[in-house]
Amino acid sequence: MILAETQKQLSWFIKFSLCFLAFVGSANLALFVILPILPFYLSKYIMSVGLLTLVFAVLFSLGFSIYWHLKEKKGTVNSEKYRIWLTTILRYWIAFHITIFGFEKILGVNFASSYHIDDALLGTLNGQELTWKYYGYSFGLTLIISSFQIIGSFLLLFRRTVLLGVAVLLPVMLNIVLINLFYGIGPITALTSIIMTLGLVYLLLERKKDIINLFTQYNTTISSIGNNPLRIIARVFCVIIPLLFIIYYKSTVNSSDKYFGKWKVVNMIRNGKYIPQNTWEKDTLAWQTIYFEERGKLYYCTNPNMYVDSTSIFMKYDYNVKGNSLKVISYEKNPSNPDTIPVKINNYKDKSMQWNMILYKDTIQMQLVKVTK
Repeated sequence: MILAETQKQLSWFIKFSLCFLAFVGSANLALFVILPILPFYLSKYIMSVGLLTLVFAVLFSLGFSIYWHLKEKKGTVNSEKYRIWLTTILRYWIAFHITIFGFEKILGVNFASSYHIDDALLGTLNGQELTWKYYGYSFGLTLIISSFQIIGSFLLLFRRTVLLGVAVLLPVMLNIVLINLFYGIGPITALTSIIMTLGLVYLLLERKKDIINLFTQYNTTISSIGNNPLRIIARVFCVIIPLLFIIYYKSTVNSSDKYFGKWKVVNMIRNGKYIPQNTWEKDTLAWQTIYFEERGKLYYCTNPNMYVDSTSIFMKYDYNVKGNSLKVISYEKNPSNPDTIPVKINNYKDKSMQWNMILYKDTIQMQLVKVTK
């Protein structure tokens, strides 16, 4: 049954939007499926053919929407039939395309293991590589995401379950769009995800009256407690108190933020004896780098080229803002009863300082230079 609101004449913009989503989305899907399986010698034409196809689809959408709008004004076209056909095309191509992405994840095409990324340093990875590595870490998470995509797509294929399919797919696709945009996944991938998401939004808006009625006519069966002013105060507290707590916590955590960063040990003296730079290869206490992290974490690393957890020492620190004093807490020898070691900081400047402390009966002096914050 066609709803009353869909029988009304649509504005030209809505007609163009529907045409654009149906035709451009279908063209984009065809390119996605066909271009990767073309012979190699045709690969040099892929970009130009793809752009020409999308431009033609946009122009065709524009022309068809104008034709449809003029015919509707003259009363010589069954406008509702056009709308139904285009909406059906929209539903089917979205379902088809998202199903591809779902099966890619299950069969290991999406988020497949990348051997060079596995051996690369984290700081050298770009947004796409980080995303690939993160989502590829857990096949269980990948399976859940793909299940949402496949089940939601299947629901789009039936008129009675379109709204449920949109409810399943829209949060997933919105998350994908944000990742594609803010992690720089690529313009083609971002465009594809945006078109699919806009298509889902269009299908959602087709039922906007029903959705609005659902919320405006909903009556809770749970009795309220207290009076209205008390409930208002409680609601405000539920927002303000967490904000104040985080502001206070952040100010406490960041009280030592001037030290945050990666510090290179340019020279080290232990028990009055200078420690050469290459000593780290045999001596795990000949630190080359100190990572001063937030939330009271310190990592003493011997390898000057990269962080290696197995040869590094983790410690906590307690910073006193008023006295500008630092205490290092070592758990290495006695985790249940850690050692608290006062650290005297001398000659602190923006990117350099000197540490003096006694660790495991060793008198240690270190000259530190900040590499990064």
